[in-house]
Amino acid sequence: MVLKRVLLAVLLALSASSCSTERDENDFFAPGGVGIPVVDAMLVVGRPFSDVYLTRTLAPNQSFTLERAAIRGATVSIRDDFGNVIGYSEDGDIPGRYLSMVPTSTRVLPSRTYRLSVTLDDGSLLRATTTTPRQIDVASWVLLDDTGTQVLQELSTFADHGDTVYAEPENQIQYPEGLIEVRLNSAPATGYQLGLASLDLGSQLLIDTDFLDDEDIESFTRTNSSPPFEANETYFRVPWFAVYYEGRYKLRLFAMDRNWYDLARTDPVLGGGGIGFGGEAGDNTTRPIFHVEGGIGLFGSMSADSTGFYVVPPPN
Repeated sequence: MVLKRVLLAVLLALSASSCSTERDENDFFAPGGVGIPVVDAMLVVGRPFSDVYLTRTLAPNQSFTLERAAIRGATVSIRDDFGNVIGYSEDGDIPGRYLSMVPTSTRVLPSRTYRLSVTLDDGSLLRATTTTPRQIDVASWVLLDDTGTQVLQELSTFADHGDTVYAEPENQIQYPEGLIEVRLNSAPATGYQLGLASLDLGSQLLIDTDFLDDEDIESFTRTNSSPPFEANETYFRVPWFAVYYEGRYKLRLFAMDRNWYDLARTDPVLGGGGIGFGGEAGDNTTRPIFHVEGGIGLFGSMSADSTGFYVVPPPN
C-alpha cells in the first residue's frame, strides 16, 4: 500500500521485537511473546472479500517464513449485522491463507460492521470487528501554484481515461512546480493516508546526486506512504520531497477504519511515513494498538480512490 501488508510490515517486526530477552512489561504485545496468534486482513469497500492470513509470532532466533509461522486447520468466518455469513476455506497452496467461499460478485459494503470469528485448531478463539468507511468522496485532484492559492490545472482520473490518464495534457506535471492537492467533498472516515508509487522502474532520478553516496541513493524508494491524517480536513497535499523519479506516478488516497488508523498511528513501521512525507505520526507509543481479541494484528477496512500523473523533468 504503498499500503504495506501487515503480514510483512508488522508481523515480521513483532515476531522479533516482541520476543526480545531485554524488555520491560510495557514491551510485551501479549503474555509470553512467542506463539501469539496474528491476524492479517483488510476489507476494501466495493471489492470482493479479501484473504485472511493467520500466523503466530516466532522466537527471535527463527527466521520468518509462512511455512513456519502459519496457523493451519482454523475455522474462519465473517458475519455482518444482518446475519449474512462469509465462510472461508484454507488455501492448499499458501500456508496460513484462508480464502473467501462466496462469489466474487459479493462485495464489501460501505458503513457496514463486519465481525471476524476464528476458531483455532487448539479450540481457542480470535475475534475482531471493523466498521467500514463510507465510499471515499474525492471532489478533485488539482495542481496549485507555489503559494497554494490558485488552481493551475485539474487532473483527469482513471474514471475519465483509464490507463491512458498518464498521457493526458492536464496530468503532465513539471518537477518541482506547484503543489499537488487532493480535495474531498466530505471527510467521512476516522483517518486518511496517502500513497505514492513511481511506476516506471527504469526512469531517472530528478534530484542532484553529486553529493550523495550509493547508500543514500538506494534509500530513495519508488513507493512512499504518508503518516495517517486525522479526518478533520477535506484536502491533503503531496510534498515534492516524496517524488524522486521522472515518469508515471499513481497517487492513492485511503480512507481508514478505526482499527487500521489506530495501528498505523501507534506502530513505527506503518505510521512513520515515507522519506518524503516527514516525521512520525501518532502517539509515539512503544505498544501498537491491536483491536483483536485473543491475538494481535489487524482486521481492518478501507475505501480508496486514485489517479495518475506524469512527472516531467525540469528544462535544462
